[in-house]
Amino acid sequence: MASIAVTVVAGFLGAGKTTLLNRLVRRVEAGRLAVIVNDFGELNIDAAIIAEVTDAVYNLQNGCICCTVQEDLLAQLVSLTQLTPRLERIVIECSGVSDPQRIVQTLGYPQLRAQLHLDAVITLVDATCYSALKGEFARLSRAQVACADLLLLNKSDLVSPSELESVRNSLGGRARVISTVQAELPDALLLADRAEPASLKMLPVSASHDQLFESWVWQSQQRLEPTAFRAWLTRLPADVFRLKGLVLLQGTGHPYWVHHVGARSQFSPAASKNDGPAAQLVFIAKHGCNLRETLEETLAVCLTAA
Repeated sequence: MASIAVTVVAGFLGAGKTTLLNRLVRRVEAGRLAVIVNDFGELNIDAAIIAEVTDAVYNLQNGCICCTVQEDLLAQLVSLTQLTPRLERIVIECSGVSDPQRIVQTLGYPQLRAQLHLDAVITLVDATCYSALKGEFARLSRAQVACADLLLLNKSDLVSPSELESVRNSLGGRARVISTVQAELPDALLLADRAEPASLKMLPVSASHDQLFESWVWQSQQRLEPTAFRAWLTRLPADVFRLKGLVLLQGTGHPYWVHHVGARSQFSPAASKNDGPAAQLVFIAKHGCNLRETLEETLAVCLTAA
């Protein structure tokens, strides 16, 4: 049996991994591809977004794929190798807090070695935020970059040419670097059949995820008032690395996916109906920031702003 190619998609919180996966699954013939999505938190928002495009999505949630749910990853990969007809490619989207070198090591387990091979590690870098990361957060981001065979310097349209060049120079020279907007990548690179196995450069990350990040979910049965909610998003402190979720807004008839990273927020219509709470938001923040109570109190004001 032909070995199944595995592509690992990595990158810090909000770099654009889910956007890249959405582009990929729209371009691949049904039955050839399976996607494993890991989200750091109680709700796997990324998996729900990709499931609007393909039913070949497998959800690993409420833990990081490179540590607390690594056994789940191994079991899922073994299961996927047994599907008929046989898959041609498996794509693993790491959570934004993951060190992809541990996922790559999983592919070397005896029960997988003859069935799967690493095709490439694709790491997305947020051109607007990469240089601002400090301490252990910068170390984690550099580890994600060090593992890459292909680096996508994403959101390149949101920084000046000199800033873009500065970030590019800071990434090092081992992997190929491509500047992208909205994670747009030619099929020849995205779906290439690489003759040589991907290489792996190890870079240690000293702190565990629960020492760096904390995550929680906020839900409400009431709709959010859009003007007040947008204003609230602009005031999110820098210690909130990522906010994402599914919301119903007052005065609208359909739900929206909402994403916030850095100083930017984005709303996009959801393809499916929202059968759960009117608002479901996942926060990923700096560990020990003590922001949850304040943020939820001010967010509640957006429910009654009208």
